[in-house]
Amino acid sequence: MYLCILRILAVIFLIWFIAPIFKNYFNHGNRLGIAICLYILLFYTNTPVFEYVKSFCHSSPALTTIWNISKWLIYAFVAYAIIITLAMIIVSLIKPKEKATAVLLGNRATKDGPSDLLYGRIMATKAYLDSSKDTVAVLSGGKTKKDYIAEAKCAYTALTKLGVNSDRLIVEDKSKSTYENILFSYRIIEDLQKEKNLAIVSDSFHQLRARLIVRKLGIKAKVGAVNARTSFLYIPSYFVREWIALPFELLFRFRPHRQ
Repeated sequence: MYLCILRILAVIFLIWFIAPIFKNYFNHGNRLGIAICLYILLFYTNTPVFEYVKSFCHSSPALTTIWNISKWLIYAFVAYAIIITLAMIIVSLIKPKEKATAVLLGNRATKDGPSDLLYGRIMATKAYLDSSKDTVAVLSGGKTKKDYIAEAKCAYTALTKLGVNSDRLIVEDKSKSTYENILFSYRIIEDLQKEKNLAIVSDSFHQLRARLIVRKLGIKAKVGAVNARTSFLYIPSYFVREWIALPFELLFRFRPHRQ
């Protein structure tokens, strides 16, 4: 019964990881998610294959050691995935301080307008500005190879069309990554002497990494989350992507201080 349920879940998630590809969203989250689902379907829940491989690996002490190490690595990965997902959810629930300056983190800008993720962040920015009349928002994101125009300019156009006063919007259109989104935006906040506490506008899955980058930059301000409404289609792919991106950001991306 357990294996049957696991097979069904693996099929559901496999389809869920593949679906965003048809909207031109294909990242490390999709790849890892698809690999995990295929592993479950083709190996873990396939009893004859599993038993054959297990029997083969127990045919010698060296292979038995590899089998045992692999088993514990899988357990460790499952534990890591659970812990990091819970941490992502908890951080996304931290509210910004009153009058905190909003920083919209960029996403793809297509020839037809903002991507689904960017549009969600635009709407979250508008809702935040509407609810906090004395605040401003820094719209961050330059033009990458995947963009039709600079992400920040795309967001600015959309927000002004939605009725947001342009005086409350600051465009940062040079950054090419989340790290640069935050670095360049905070430089602008300091230069213009705006409120230094931050309200990071992004999807919930992105908030933990954004907060980690803020701390790596040595920014002492209070940081809160303003979460966009993420399309159901993208949730598993982007949560899994963060399982990879977070340790990579923490361990391998050594960057200079914001000054």
